[in-house]
Amino acid sequence: MANQRATCKGSPSANYYSNGCRCAGCREAWRVFKEEDKATKNKRGTKRDTPMVEHDAFTREQILAAREL
Repeated sequence: MANQRATCKGSPSANYYSNGCRCAGCREAWRVFKEEDKATKNKRGTKRDTPMVEHDAFTREQILAAREL
């Protein structure tokens, strides 16, 4: 069973390509799928693009101010 590849049987899709079908239609569907996926990933920003800075450690002043409360 491990050596058998999935076949699309005439209805190519990116899912069949990921399962092992390597016909021309499935390869083209996979290429289009990956291009769309790459375009959506590029549109998302990263956390560093946010305007608010989040500190990863407290400063001495912040610790002292918290102790006073």
